[in-house]
Amino acid sequence: MSVSKIHVLYVGDDDWTTKYSIPDNIEFEVYESDESELSANRPARKLMDLVILDRDITLSEEKKFTKFTRGYCLFATENVQMLYSATSRYFKARMGQYLYTGDVQYFLAHEVRNYYPNPYGEKFNPAKLAISDSFTGRVSCDGNYNLLLDGEFGEDFSQIAYWRYNIPVFEGQCIDMYLEYEKTGNVEIKLRIFQFYNGSIGDIKQVWELDEEQLQDVFRIDNESDYGPVFVSILAKGTGSLNIISLHDRHSRRGHGFFLPGGERLVSSKGEEVFVYFEKGDMKPPLAVYFSGYRTQEGFEGYYMMRGFGCPFILVTDPRSEGGAFYLGDSEFEQMITDYVTDKLDELGLTKDELVLSGASMGTFGSLYYGSKLSPHALLLAKPLANMGNVARNERILRAGGFATSLDILMKNYDNLSDEAIEQLNNRMWDRFDSADWSQTKFIISYLYEDDYDPDGYPSILSHLKSSGVEVYGKGSHGRHTDNSANVMAWFKSQYNNLLHDDFSR
Repeated sequence: MSVSKIHVLYVGDDDWTTKYSIPDNIEFEVYESDESELSANRPARKLMDLVILDRDITLSEEKKFTKFTRGYCLFATENVQMLYSATSRYFKARMGQYLYTGDVQYFLAHEVRNYYPNPYGEKFNPAKLAISDSFTGRVSCDGNYNLLLDGEFGEDFSQIAYWRYNIPVFEGQCIDMYLEYEKTGNVEIKLRIFQFYNGSIGDIKQVWELDEEQLQDVFRIDNESDYGPVFVSILAKGTGSLNIISLHDRHSRRGHGFFLPGGERLVSSKGEEVFVYFEKGDMKPPLAVYFSGYRTQEGFEGYYMMRGFGCPFILVTDPRSEGGAFYLGDSEFEQMITDYVTDKLDELGLTKDELVLSGASMGTFGSLYYGSKLSPHALLLAKPLANMGNVARNERILRAGGFATSLDILMKNYDNLSDEAIEQLNNRMWDRFDSADWSQTKFIISYLYEDDYDPDGYPSILSHLKSSGVEVYGKGSHGRHTDNSANVMAWFKSQYNNLLHDDFSR
């Protein structure tokens, strides 16, 4: 695997290139003064992976550095006295951390590698599982969501299932793994992981066995030596059922955040995850929240777009099911998301009148659903999906085989595909939506005339809006749900800019 270089900018008066040993995986750049050529021609999308301050900065430097410094990726040594408001403001806005000069060599050798630029995560769904021949019980699947084993697993632990494909783990790479599962009866399980030497199918390099207590959290595989793939299997014993949902593997930052530096993992008592990321921007209103759409590769969506607006923002992504479970869960799960947004509003000293929720496709459902509780200033929606029951119903005829995840969502929440379950899933949104106060909220919606996921999404929103004072701006375009994305998102982004300019003087 070609490992990406990590771009580090040093701002100071010392020569670290001679004082310290710079590892080969670091591209070390020195900023000397405002006249430095750095960033004069730097593309707007190009960000530094890390910035290290070894002195205070000027106002003009603050404006320059803010543009290419990621949140949580700014470090300041004790030589930075925070003498100028520009330095302290920059440090606060980018959630800076302290780095003591006595720790610099260790930091360069062992910590900088965790700030790599390209995050990655994936899940292995039940279709990639193989069941051991020794299991004689019942095996069934609920779509792509889970695989259920029911019966006798034996008195002693034995391999009951394994993933058909090995997971590559490269030299110096760390992997976060997490198993979603449920069980009944007196069933007990373990997760067993073999790492093989490169090129071998039998020479075992390392072995891990994780019990249920360890499986409650993310497990980290840190490969400090040569490349070697890992093979993962489940051991079980007892009598009852074992519901295997997903095995997740994500490139790890060794405790410095999930997917992005500073990314947070929220997990319910049932083990259901949602990931959130917060960046303070310029710390001025509004707080903009973006719910990720359907993603088979796990991670956040919309980072560069939201960062480009300059205001504080939150990214939310749902790693459950195939591509996401539309942010629906039990009351504990949903409260985690609501509380996270309100906590960040409080941290910034903002109110719900300075909150914007947004998303595309699956992200529109999250925006509408949580907007019903948060009563934001505005909702920006691209390709709205509001009737999730109907989205599942349309899988049969209108969009045959086009979005099977919708059936998984129906099964996950109501355990069947009946018309009654479809209406229950539809009403999951509308019961909440109809009880909300939308009188101070703007709806800005880009929809498709021939949408084959939820043709009634936009009309349904209009028909359910009963609050006086609500404003709706809609723009229709031709195309099915997965068509015309470039034009839809271009309008979406332009409306975001208009909203920030007109309502928040940005």
